[in-house]
Amino acid sequence: MKIDISKTACFLLCVISLSWFIPHFYNKAMKADRFQISGFFSPVLKEFIMLEIGIDNMVYKDENDNVMSAFAAQKNLPFIFAGNIEKWGGFPIETDDGLITYEFAANSLRTAKAIPSDVLAQKLPLHILYESAPLGISLEIPPDILSIKADRLVFINCANGTVNEEKSKSFTEALNSAGVIFPIQNAAVNPSILKPFDEGMFFIDSANRLFQLKITEGSPFIKDMNISINEKVLYMEVDENFKKIFYGIIVTENSIYLNMYESGLQKLPLTDYNPKTDVITGRFTPFYQTITKRDLSVVNSPMQFAAADKNFDIVRKHERYLPQSIIKKRDYIAYGLSFLAPFYLTQFSYYSNEVLFKIAPAPHLIFAFLGIVFAQILYFCIAFGTKRKLDPFAIFAICFTGFFGLIASLIFSPIKGRS
Repeated sequence: MKIDISKTACFLLCVISLSWFIPHFYNKAMKADRFQISGFFSPVLKEFIMLEIGIDNMVYKDENDNVMSAFAAQKNLPFIFAGNIEKWGGFPIETDDGLITYEFAANSLRTAKAIPSDVLAQKLPLHILYESAPLGISLEIPPDILSIKADRLVFINCANGTVNEEKSKSFTEALNSAGVIFPIQNAAVNPSILKPFDEGMFFIDSANRLFQLKITEGSPFIKDMNISINEKVLYMEVDENFKKIFYGIIVTENSIYLNMYESGLQKLPLTDYNPKTDVITGRFTPFYQTITKRDLSVVNSPMQFAAADKNFDIVRKHERYLPQSIIKKRDYIAYGLSFLAPFYLTQFSYYSNEVLFKIAPAPHLIFAFLGIVFAQILYFCIAFGTKRKLDPFAIFAICFTGFFGLIASLIFSPIKGRS
């Protein structure tokens, strides 16, 4: 007896495809990921207001888990829901920190986020550097792309791949004259063409100093930010915003900094920050800053909320776990997934920006074993009911792949050629 190579290949490809398809659509059908907790610090109440978003509802709660109406919650969060409060005629709002008008609230909120998949992503030495002072009102995509080499900058024409030697030499000499020491350790730009204006590139040289590089009327503009970062920089982000509070964020192995317009670097008040596992979200206003932290490596880890004043000193903390009803529902979903899939294929992860090919075992091995047994029983019932000849290869495959192997065997079995 000979094995049919083509059928075997199709059988294995079917099993691999099903190991992604079945778990993915099972989770979608069961709505396993349809719950989210957010926390906002109220400058009026001086405490956190929680927002729980489920499958079909949104519930506001105070720190003691008491339900609040949407009106009561939103009217105490002027920087988040300025539009609604203005419609209700709720402005101006007097607080201990000062008067809040609609214009002040609507133009003061800034947000930033750091997730492991971005922080740990492999950085390409290629960047789009726009003309920061274009003739028109909008930015234009440049004809070349910037490549950062070990000892120079290189501008490469995107149309034919040739190097613009004159421009490359001009910008490299400008960096050397400004005191930049190659090689450049880390760099970031905002490549979006839809941003309101351009702040160019921010980069760290080999002396750990922060610089800004822009193209202004075709010439290099370099600014020494007079900032040294004596930690290993993992990630930088530039996010131009008309409010001009900060240029973006800088993430190191232990800290996250805001690159401020006026006051240099501002360290976020985080404790035990781990860039490999922690998701950090920040909401920044002139009165208070809200920093949210969640550890992705811990199952059912709590959301940790901290509120800081304008000097970034912590004034209040709060912690919130997922409701027990949601945890139990997710456990039941995991049992069902284990029964259907003894393993599953992961393509995307919070820990990587790349498309993955990672095989993970079922969360509950006992239920995975029961699923395999049930798949074997189904295979024998179908074979005897249809008077189909048993295929030893299929039986063996189902022992390890469960329903994946059952479905594949019904399509491609028997996996054998003529003797």
